[in-house]
Amino acid sequence: RRSALPWLGAVGAVALLLPLARSSFVAILAPGRRVRVTLGPYKDGAISVSGVPSSRVEDAAIDAALTKKKARKSEFVRINFTGSGARLGLTVIIEMEARRGQGHPDKGASIPGTKMKDFQLELKEDQPEPWRQFVDAIVSRGMGQMEQKTFPVTFPADYRKADFAGTTVDFTVLVREIGELRPLAPDTRPEAEQREELAAELRTLAEKKSLEALDAKLREALLSSSQVDTEAKTKSVSWAKFGPQSEQAMKWNFILEEVARVEGIPFVDVLPFLRAQAAVTYAGV
Repeated sequence: RRSALPWLGAVGAVALLLPLARSSFVAILAPGRRVRVTLGPYKDGAISVSGVPSSRVEDAAIDAALTKKKARKSEFVRINFTGSGARLGLTVIIEMEARRGQGHPDKGASIPGTKMKDFQLELKEDQPEPWRQFVDAIVSRGMGQMEQKTFPVTFPADYRKADFAGTTVDFTVLVREIGELRPLAPDTRPEAEQREELAAELRTLAEKKSLEALDAKLREALLSSSQVDTEAKTKSVSWAKFGPQSEQAMKWNFILEEVARVEGIPFVDVLPFLRAQAAVTYAGV
């Protein structure tokens, strides 16, 4: 089968190789030779990590999620093909950020607190201000999915946030998804069953967030304390152009492989092993 690497490009090819099992980089960068890795300390609490979000989910959070679920009457369903783009009657998921507009001494400067992601906006005529202006701008331009536009928005004089009342700012809006809100069938299962299901979902999300934060701190610590001799290897690969991020990712991969070799454990067990060895302090615990 023909390799996909040539059309991926150097950085894409490196990114593709990162998740692979051990020796993925060794095979390409140094056939028959092992990259020299000097590991920093990592056992018996040598890596101390603090501020990791706890995976614990409070009852209040579960109750709030259940209340929110009961209040939902509709669900967003993405539409892949919308013809001329967004139109009245549809709903968009947008990202946005505001910057100082024309006439302001800091024109073009980002305004703190205005950056939002995954904001759901119904495209309907009776939206209150200033959202009505967002609707007009998105619909009049027929914005499509993954299309970005910048337009001015004027806030009402009586707007609840005094810093914005009566001002005009420029919003850059990215339409990530276009869809419609469809009626949501009521969940007729016993409340206890629904609550337990939500609790399990929240615990899974909390654990994922906690592990991601812990892994990032472990990565930072070991990249700082370990020595990985990759310079000669990367220079010997003519097609590769290694930027700082891809080189760091490559070094991390080699560190994980070396821990697996030293400890005699499978590559997939290295991160769980490092987590167990670290001295971890969780936030709010």
